[in-house]
Amino acid sequence: MDRQSIVLIVLVAFFCVMHILHADAMPNDVTTGSPAIEFHDKVATPIAGSLRQHSVLWDTTHGTYLNYVPSIRYSSLLANLADSGYTVDYCGTGVHTVDLMQYDVVLINLANSWNGAYTPEEVDSLVSFYDQDNQRVLLTGDMNFCENTYLPYSDNVPFIDNVFDWLSETGGILIMGDNLGCPNANINPIANAFHMTAGISNLAPNDLYFSNFAAHPVFDGIDTIYYRAAGDVAATTPAEPIAWTAMNQPTIAVLDEAVGITETPAGTAPHSRLAISPNPFLRSTEIRGIDSSTEIRIFDVTGRLTARQTSNIVGTDLEEGVYFVYVDGFQPEKIVKIK
Repeated sequence: MDRQSIVLIVLVAFFCVMHILHADAMPNDVTTGSPAIEFHDKVATPIAGSLRQHSVLWDTTHGTYLNYVPSIRYSSLLANLADSGYTVDYCGTGVHTVDLMQYDVVLINLANSWNGAYTPEEVDSLVSFYDQDNQRVLLTGDMNFCENTYLPYSDNVPFIDNVFDWLSETGGILIMGDNLGCPNANINPIANAFHMTAGISNLAPNDLYFSNFAAHPVFDGIDTIYYRAAGDVAATTPAEPIAWTAMNQPTIAVLDEAVGITETPAGTAPHSRLAISPNPFLRSTEIRGIDSSTEIRIFDVTGRLTARQTSNIVGTDLEEGVYFVYVDGFQPEKIVKIK
């Protein structure tokens, strides 16, 4: 073999190796194994099936609105996640086709669910993910995770960090909705499965700043959150709102329960719930459905007993925050006192 042939073989081998390395450097579509659209360079590709402490599955199955692909509109979020030690995978063929248990956070984003609604199969897979000890769900409006011309992205970074840290502690689901003019109906099959609804009305003004928070870890160190043209949310027990506008419109809701949400098996009786209204409340709230001699105990989020009484009007002496109401024979309920 002459010298020229040897050089040619070496060059061919070199380019083959470089091609393989380049393919490995790109995030993979976990449903096909093929290289996905090239997302932010800082996002590492996790090894399929490996044990990962910080991992996110971003679902893009149901269509992307304009340039709201992660690599463009959400590139700063991806960079922030990478800097915090998270890896990100992308799903394009339905979350029910993926082993969700290998992820800490599943991200459902309306901007990446623009063209169609989530199917019952997809909803069932997320409910199963939740029931298997990933028992935290957070629903927001348009939190401006992404870069935009209205406000520097950095203003919401501390809140974003808190959200992912909180969800990752047990594993959970982040649902990002938008205003009423957007197709929130596409993601509401998921939100509704967790007792929440996205985009029930338009918040005003369009550039909305709010700081009326419950005592919750996602707000640690946060003074103000910014929304751009977002819709408010709704929640029913056991989910609950944890942030409101100055007009008491709910803007963020959570489900954080150490119980499953699947239906009660046939032949078993569900545990009775207390009827508490209003919740959240400003001054006091009423517990209905119990007799006047029933003892009521109220605990704060640290587990400290803050009140013991028989009156069914509670909350008058409580400070702003989240509390748990215990009555014998009933399932404990959360109540929220706001400013």
